[in-house]
Amino acid sequence: MTRDRPGQTSTELTAAATMQTEATAQRLVFMWGQVLFTELRRVWAQLDTEEALAYEDKLAAQVHVLEEATASLGQLYDTLGRSRRRFTRQLQSLHM
Repeated sequence: MTRDRPGQTSTELTAAATMQTEATAQRLVFMWGQVLFTELRRVWAQLDTEEALAYEDKLAAQVHVLEEATASLGQLYDTLGRSRRRFTRQLQSLHM
């Protein structure tokens, strides 16, 4: 049996509670992604069916939607990547 340093167990429990709070918050990140894709799909479908726009205007609007989508998806990717790295570090610390 190994003996913990004073306060080590408390520190580990605090870290575990923090990670579980963050894990619960991931649901919001996934919901954000779902809302983002739903809105992008809606806007894209609207552009597809818009017959009053000239080809050049329609193409410019599509480029704008893709630029916004790329920026938003980049933020989503960064957020998920940070969480994955923190979770991975926490998991690795449990195996030490």
